[in-house]
Amino acid sequence: MMQRPPLSMTLITLIVALLTAQSAQARQVVTGADIKEAILEQLQNENISAKPIVSDRRRFYACASPLHVTPRFADSWETARVSCTDPENTWHVLVRTEVLMPQVSETQIQTSDEGPKGVVLLASVKKGAVLTEDILSLTQLPPGRRLGAFFRLEDVIGRRAKQNLSALQPLKARHLEFNWAVEAGQTAMIVKNVGGFEVSTAGKVLENAQIGDIISVENIKSGKKINAMVESSKKVSPITNTN
Repeated sequence: MMQRPPLSMTLITLIVALLTAQSAQARQVVTGADIKEAILEQLQNENISAKPIVSDRRRFYACASPLHVTPRFADSWETARVSCTDPENTWHVLVRTEVLMPQVSETQIQTSDEGPKGVVLLASVKKGAVLTEDILSLTQLPPGRRLGAFFRLEDVIGRRAKQNLSALQPLKARHLEFNWAVEAGQTAMIVKNVGGFEVSTAGKVLENAQIGDIISVENIKSGKKINAMVESSKKVSPITNTN
């Protein structure tokens, strides 16, 4: 007849099994859904709405501690760094995010009167995108971020992004393509005021320029080249005699 194990041994076995099960439960495998939830919670604290690009069913490593979420690069949440801070099982993953819209109102952005207000984006944009008025606003910029910034919406509207840009990022000249008012080869009207009357003739623009630049223009009728100031995309004013 088989002898039963002592009661004390049975209790010890049950306790070990229970502790093992609790340890396994504490170190559950992290899924994409867990990663996404941690990112969204952190971004909500930052007043940013975004869509983490990770499958809910993807499986990562086990982690017994809360997940820690930070931006991969300072001032940009285009990529989030999700870390497990468990001392016995430290790891991290990088997850791309699609920043949609910061959860702030334009009223909140425009109420500060401390210092000059610079142009910022209300939504992230891709390289080559045309900036429209609905995704732009003015907000106070700290001293360290004012250099090279734009301070008028009209200087930015209609221009294209040279690179991917994040929401709430102050716009600077290096972020945008040159906004040529006139380009070499196009036709513009050479307009001069003579005795209170405007005299105009067609001219050929010889170089790219922005409004306010002085450029060379060829009088199409006479073939003479003159210097003129760019007034608009269709008009230049001579600074020498057109005759």
